[in-house]
Amino acid sequence: MTEQEHLKWKSFWEDQAAVADPHQAVRGDRIMTPAVQSFHDRELIKLIDPQPEDRILDAGCGAGDQIILLGSLVARITAIDFSPAMVARCQARIAKEPNITAETTIEVGDVTGLPYEDNSFDRAISIAVQQYLNPEESDLMLTELGRVVKPGGVVVFHVKDLWSPTGVMITFGRWLRALIKGRPPLEYQYRTHWWYKKEARRIGKIAGSYAYGTWTPFMPKSLMAKIARWETKYRFLQNRWPHGKEYFIKVRVN
Repeated sequence: MTEQEHLKWKSFWEDQAAVADPHQAVRGDRIMTPAVQSFHDRELIKLIDPQPEDRILDAGCGAGDQIILLGSLVARITAIDFSPAMVARCQARIAKEPNITAETTIEVGDVTGLPYEDNSFDRAISIAVQQYLNPEESDLMLTELGRVVKPGGVVVFHVKDLWSPTGVMITFGRWLRALIKGRPPLEYQYRTHWWYKKEARRIGKIAGSYAYGTWTPFMPKSLMAKIARWETKYRFLQNRWPHGKEYFIKVRVN
């Protein structure tokens, strides 16, 4: 992204860091119900498959949800975010968590230029980051994750799917808005999950994925919650509808 876009996004996340609810600070006000969130957390843990001696990198940690999720399951977590205010928010939140046993470091950093040596981590995660990166930056991020994770290790990242109902509607809305008003100041980068899988194969073998969320962004929250509960109950149907709103993709590093 351009320097101007970079500064706009940083300003956006500096403001979001002040939002009271940590989930809403990162995900906005249309968050999942606790039961559905718990289901997705379990699916994410299955993909990560954390081991007690693991060193994990959280690239783009936000308010620290993944640190809390993994903090009692691994030996060490290193987390970075490019927003100083979000890093401070995450540090303060994690300091109050009594169940985190992992040695934890949370610092300002750039996912496209990680300040760590080769093969420093057993696993890496990056949740809800790549929709803010252009293709070149996404490529740099994956290259960096493949570099810092040791061979045989795991990278799990989260992406937004262009061909989902949500992606189609947002893409159309962006096109319409650009037609009427010109290019908006902040642009999410929706791409197909196949695009991400193709890119990820440069650093390793696709070892698993999990798609969820077939709703559109304009549904009432109550209807979205019902559809999400239905999806968790009939999980096997996701294999026949491969256009979830969001994807976790697991890569086994070469």
